[in-house]
Amino acid sequence: MPSTPALGHILIVDDDANIAELLQINLRSEGYTVDSAPMADKVDFDSLDNTQLIIVDAMHQPYSGMDLIFDLKDNPSTEHIGVILYSSFKSERMVIDALDAGADDYIVKPFSLRELVARVKSVMRRHKASSAAPGRTINFDNMEVDLATQTVRLEGTPVSLSKTEFAILSILLKNVNSYVSRIEIHKKVWNDENAGANERIVDTNISRLRKKLGYIGERIVNRSGHGYMIS
Repeated sequence: MPSTPALGHILIVDDDANIAELLQINLRSEGYTVDSAPMADKVDFDSLDNTQLIIVDAMHQPYSGMDLIFDLKDNPSTEHIGVILYSSFKSERMVIDALDAGADDYIVKPFSLRELVARVKSVMRRHKASSAAPGRTINFDNMEVDLATQTVRLEGTPVSLSKTEFAILSILLKNVNSYVSRIEIHKKVWNDENAGANERIVDTNISRLRKKLGYIGERIVNRSGHGYMIS
């Protein structure tokens, strides 16, 4: 697999060769290095060292796009990779399931190439920003959060968080005892000025974050009209 250029490496996973080729052409024109795999079960995890983002079709096969996301997020060497899932299904349940599995974004087909490129840039910016986080540690009760290495330890035990979950936790910890609105969280994490369009994604990620942090997660509270706060 090629070395990572300035804009990063993207892997497209789709069993439709025409769609995969179209996406490759457009993303390469934006400056990314792009490769493809024909099926989710053909993704070689050992070759993902330089990959920042995987764009995968839901592909309702024995090993689906969702299965790939679960395996990526369960593997310490690949859990940091951003994922965009796309599907022809418009149901809210499908969107929530994808986000719960660890996807950074969900796009409904058919979609415009401009929309896809914009979402790719948003996820890649988030990846770059979190990788360049300043080198300091935040201690909260029995939890230690290292902003440089993006690692979390609870009573000395590592807690595995996605980049999105880590970004949200960092925002809350920088505003302890103060509410942060959903819109503000969305703008900061997704670099999206049109934040009001999809605030549900914030709720879904915080729900997952609460579960992973156990009793610390119970201290993340929300108040209607105010947003979220850790106290």
